[in-house]
Amino acid sequence: MSAEGRAESAGRLLTGVATAIAFLLVLAPILIVIVTAFSPTEYFVFPPPGLSTRWFEEFFRLENMRGAFLLSLEVALVSASLAATLGTLAALALARRHGWMAAVLQGLFLAPLVFPTIILGLALLLFYKSVGMPTLPGLLLAHAVIGAPYCFRSVYGGLQSLDPALEEAGASLGAGPIRTFFLVTLPLIWPTMLAGWLFAFIVSFGELNTAIFLTGPGTTTLPIEIFSYLQFQGSQLVIAAASTLQVGMIILLVAGIERVVGIGRIVRSR
Repeated sequence: MSAEGRAESAGRLLTGVATAIAFLLVLAPILIVIVTAFSPTEYFVFPPPGLSTRWFEEFFRLENMRGAFLLSLEVALVSASLAATLGTLAALALARRHGWMAAVLQGLFLAPLVFPTIILGLALLLFYKSVGMPTLPGLLLAHAVIGAPYCFRSVYGGLQSLDPALEEAGASLGAGPIRTFFLVTLPLIWPTMLAGWLFAFIVSFGELNTAIFLTGPGTTTLPIEIFSYLQFQGSQLVIAAASTLQVGMIILLVAGIERVVGIGRIVRSR
C-alpha cells in the first residue's frame, strides 16, 4: 500500500474512533438513565436487578410532577409555534437584503444562541416586573425568544437556496406578495420551518436556566420540578423516570416528523 493509501486509512480509522467516542460520551449517560428508570429497587443500582414500571407509576401519581410535565408540553408547543412564526417572518424580511444593517439584524436575531440564558432570564424577570407581565405569558415569550434563532437560521438557509425566479414568476402571473408566499414560497420552505419548530420545541421542553427566574407557584415546568425534587425531596429514580419520559417524548416527535416528511429531507433543506 502506498504512503497516500496508508495515510487515508489512518485518517478513516481516526475518524471512526473519534465518532465512536463521541457517541459513547453522548449516548452512554442517556442509556444509563433510561435503564435505571425501570429499576425495581429503592435506590440507584446499575445494572438493575430486574425491570419494573414502579417509578413511572410514582411519577404520574405525584400531582406536582404530572402537572409540570403537562405544563412543559403546553409551553413547548405554543412557544415553538410562536418562535417558528417570528423566525419565518424575520427570515423573509432579511433573506434578500444585504449590507451592514441586514448583518446587524441577523446578529440580533441569532444573539440568544450565544447569550447566556441565565442572564437572559434575569433580564426578562426585571423587565417583566417593570411592565407587570403575568407569569405564564412571560414564560411563553421567553421560550419563544430562545427558540426563534433556530427557526430563523433554518428558514433563512432555505430561502437562500430558493430560486428567486420562482417568486418572480408568481408575481408576473398576477399574484400579490401574500398569495405568492402561500402558493410558491411556503410549499418550498415548509420543511425548514418544521426543522426550526422541532429544534425550538426540544430547547423549550428542556429549558432550565431561564425558567428558574420566570416560573412561580402554580407555574412550574418539568425541568424546574426535576431540579427541585432532586435537591430537596427524594428518589433519584423518579427523576430517571421523568427524564426517560422527556427523551421518549422527543423520540416520538422526531419519529412522527420522519413519518410525515422525512428527517433527511429536512436536513437537506437546511
